[in-house]
Amino acid sequence: MGRMATMRAVAWAGPRAVALADREIGEPPPGWVRLRVASAGICGSDLHTYRRGPGGGGLRLPDSIPGHEVGGVVDAVGEGVELAAGAKVAVEPVAVCFRCHECLTGHTWHCLNRVFLGGDGAGGMAGAMLAPATSVYPLPERVPAVAGSLAEPVAVAVHAVSEAGVRLGSRVVILGAGTVGLVNLLVAKRAGATEVYLTARHPFQAEAAMALGATATFPDGEAARRALRGLPVDAVIETVGGSAPTVAEGVGLVRNRGTVVMLGAFGSDVALPATPLLLKEVRLVGAVCYGRPGPRSEFGLAVDLLDELLEPLEPLVTHEFPLERAAEAFAAADDKASGSIKVRLLP
Repeated sequence: MGRMATMRAVAWAGPRAVALADREIGEPPPGWVRLRVASAGICGSDLHTYRRGPGGGGLRLPDSIPGHEVGGVVDAVGEGVELAAGAKVAVEPVAVCFRCHECLTGHTWHCLNRVFLGGDGAGGMAGAMLAPATSVYPLPERVPAVAGSLAEPVAVAVHAVSEAGVRLGSRVVILGAGTVGLVNLLVAKRAGATEVYLTARHPFQAEAAMALGATATFPDGEAARRALRGLPVDAVIETVGGSAPTVAEGVGLVRNRGTVVMLGAFGSDVALPATPLLLKEVRLVGAVCYGRPGPRSEFGLAVDLLDELLEPLEPLVTHEFPLERAAEAFAAADDKASGSIKVRLLP
């Protein structure tokens, strides 16, 4: 890969432990880009790995660099790349082949040769990062590089809202008011939903939801079901996961022939209310990340949306830490008593 340089990067160090380590990074190969990382957000999926440690649940990532919510500035480009050095960008954190049947049908997240940057490939919790040029998106002019890390959660919401079939006049319930739930609120409203209800476990989450235009909030799905009884809910977007009973709550909340989209990562199998699912003819859809189902990639659409959603999104970033304080950053993200919604590192 040519000349190598040493940089500091976050490394997994055990259950609820991260450390800084020296990592090498080289010149970008043909078709790739190297960027100086401006920001890297901590995602709920990062916290799953953080809590169990890099060897937990069969996961083996001792040398990987986490961080798949990344904004930065292009530092160097490989052969064949027309993107200029100095460009502000967001990174779609996947390297895909564009040749397998999944890629050719637009389901790039399911690429048979996919490398997840921040998972099995090096991510952005470091001074610099390599990414394919096809996964690097220039940011709108007024969006700073540090805000580029918000594009990834917006892209997750673009995919989920699309799968939910949200359109003008839709009535939506979002279960969970963490970053993913709150961003889905913004995207659902942008897609045309006229009523969006959220469940929020913590008062500061409920306050954030109302500030972003939620119709109302409830402490949990059962409270929402009681309050919304008789109101036809077109779609439910589940963002909690873990061990929560939210899939069953979603089936109970949604109208006949409505849609429940599952976004949350569950730790084990969950009870499925089979009879209501059958009798109500509910459409239950799993949704993960984003793809390229049409002429515009969902990640590209999310980057464009940053231009108009920047002001409501920025208050969701409740904590920022330099890379050297990564341990504090993960601890704050893991402890909702800190009031954290989105925590990001600033390498």
